[in-house]
Amino acid sequence: MALMIALHQSVIASPEHVACDLDDETVILSLKTGQYYGLNPVAAAVWRMIGVRRGVAAVRDGLMQAFAGVTAEQCEEELLKLLAELEELGLVTVS
Repeated sequence: MALMIALHQSVIASPEHVACDLDDETVILSLKTGQYYGLNPVAAAVWRMIGVRRGVAAVRDGLMQAFAGVTAEQCEEELLKLLAELEELGLVTVS
């Protein structure tokens, strides 16, 4: 089980993947497991942001700018949940 992720941490996509954008979505192939994963438009936006190491708070701020109508609390909650799932799948590294 993944540890809790906090805003002060940083995150980067694992180098052991291949990703492809399809319209607003992204498909990821884990080279480690051979599994494919599909990301909806919001998760795809997160994926594009973490191609380089970035602070979790900066990712949240970027999402708040890109997607109007979401509260800071909802954005933060959903982002931390997504990052925890991606970390558990081995698709990101959080430090």
